Amino acid sequence: MDGAQAGASFFDVDKTLLPGVSVEMLLVRGLLRRTIPGRFRWLPFLLEGSRLLPRGLTVARKANKGYLAGFDPAQVREWAEALFDSEIEPRLGIRGKEWVAWERALERKIVLLTGMPTLLLGPIARHFGADFAIGTEMELDARGRLTGRRAGPHPYGRTKLDIASRLALEHGWDPRGCSAYADHWSDAHLLRWVGEPFAVDPDDRLRREAERRGWKILRHELTGQAPRPTLS
Repeated sequence: MDGAQAGASFFDVDKTLLPGVSVEMLLVRGLLRRTIPGRFRWLPFLLEGSRLLPRGLTVARKANKGYLAGFDPAQVREWAEALFDSEIEPRLGIRGKEWVAWERALERKIVLLTGMPTLLLGPIARHFGADFAIGTEMELDARGRLTGRRAGPHPYGRTKLDIASRLALEHGWDPRGCSAYADHWSDAHLLRWVGEPFAVDPDDRLRREAERRGWKILRHELTGQAPRPTLS
């Protein structure tokens, strides 16, 4: 184990650092509208959804990457760069960078922890200067093409906590010295584990949990005058 470090700050991306929308939704929209040079792969998407459905509708929807079947990973990375320039960066504003700057000042490592394919994370990780960027790893076939299936865990729900716990063990982070930012009830496992949880524009269920536990609730509005998040 490395020498103990101050801790880490775990950031969800979709609807947390990126307000009100998900990266995959933007990508899918681009593929369907042909503003991105590729095709949405309907058959692999439907087949993968059917395979995942016994694990629940939410998993079948969120963990389903079948629409990427047959593509070269390098091509998907190119889409991620173009999508960041055209759709993502204009939406980011200053709020996420202020939160990251605050956490950096506390000497915490910055960890992006999201269910989207890791292939899409590169430009976002660079934008925020993340120390770790963890998403869904994708399976490759014998030709080096994407199969549309996952090659590892899908960072969602309790699995995010498992990943964060493993990182903490590897790097000597005390959970009490860590923070986490997330918008959805599914991230409550992670938020309960850290010493400083932030519910960002939370859904109703997470908002109720945050209010009950006294967690800080962050809203869209930022003054731009201070690095500390605006609290409700």
